[in-house]
Amino acid sequence: MIAALLCAATLYTDLAYRRVPNALLAAAVLVLGLALLAGQATELPLAARLTGAGLGLAVTLPAYALGRMAAGDVKFLAVVGLFTGPQGLVVAWVVGSLLGLVHALLALALDSSVLAALRQRAAARLRVAASTPATEQALHHQDRPIPTAQFSRARGIPYAAYLAVGVLVWMAAGQ
Repeated sequence: MIAALLCAATLYTDLAYRRVPNALLAAAVLVLGLALLAGQATELPLAARLTGAGLGLAVTLPAYALGRMAAGDVKFLAVVGLFTGPQGLVVAWVVGSLLGLVHALLALALDSSVLAALRQRAAARLRVAASTPATEQALHHQDRPIPTAQFSRARGIPYAAYLAVGVLVWMAAGQ
């Protein structure tokens, strides 16, 4: 239940804000720790949980060091490893990576072709409609291309959200 709530909250925050709050991750770890102390989280041994957290950290830390992944994604996968052990990380990583790939391909396709064509058409129509020098000068700022592809790439992919979907898939499969 704790893992499902963590995934739901991560889906929301990462999709809406491209953030995975530290407080959310800390709360999940705290609640899991309390459940372990109370003997309520017995489905995985502690060694498997720690292995999962270490593995989640180990596979994502190089991507973070290269600037290809945000810190929230790294921390999320490490915390998820505490809940799933190594087995759940594989499913989360495969599903999350496939969803991230689809997101990236769609963003590139839309940014490069559809939006570029729409921007060019709009700029051409504005130039034709502008008949006076004053109007052309006012429209000059609107002729600049909108850097949607750069903005999208800078914003990144909500990878933690897609990893959360992977965890939920793993849980739904009965794990």
